[in-house]
Amino acid sequence: MSTTQVEQIKDRLSIVDVISSYIKIEKSGINFKARCPFHNEKTPSFFISPTRRSYHCFGCNKGGDIFSFVEEIEGVSFVEALRILADKAGVKLEDFKSGFDPKDVLYKIMDSAAKFYEENLAKNKPALEYLHKRGLTDETIKEFRIGFAPIGWQNILDFLRFKAFREDDMQKVGLIIKSEKSGPNNFYDRFRRRIMFPICDGQGKVVAFSGRIFEGDDKGGN
Repeated sequence: MSTTQVEQIKDRLSIVDVISSYIKIEKSGINFKARCPFHNEKTPSFFISPTRRSYHCFGCNKGGDIFSFVEEIEGVSFVEALRILADKAGVKLEDFKSGFDPKDVLYKIMDSAAKFYEENLAKNKPALEYLHKRGLTDETIKEFRIGFAPIGWQNILDFLRFKAFREDDMQKVGLIIKSEKSGPNNFYDRFRRRIMFPICDGQGKVVAFSGRIFEGDDKGGN
């Protein structure tokens, strides 16, 4: 079974090497740790797992793979991050284009949305308290990537637009809905004021979301 170009780049590049080219890291058991480059901290809470090929900060809750790290630290879109890492991996751009699987973009949109919802839950105390009362621990919430969709009509839409994703692809994965009116604001978020539960496939990729309406905070965490 052939792998996509994204997986080929991941196989050629070590997440430890990629991240250590930007920040100073140190060994911590089988993993590595560092001070998080995305928020100010004195004690390292940013951990890198070579086996999972991922990183996670327990301070600001940011996490992901080499692509999301480059996106975040370089301030670029997913496509630009792909180009940067393809160059580091020695994958020619023309080869990259010809072998690129369009599904990778859809998976990336879903993963970016999951991170957005996770970060919003971390800022919403009433929603967190509700989950704690239901018996969920912080570890369980992080493990299952539970999040929160804030009140508003274009929160995830604007976030994904900033990431340079296309509205057609956002609609394809079910995150936004097209309204009948025309103009730049003819899309709106499907999920609003909901506790979000990502649904993953056998490889751990987010393929869908389930949302539970949460009425405990009129401001929706904003």
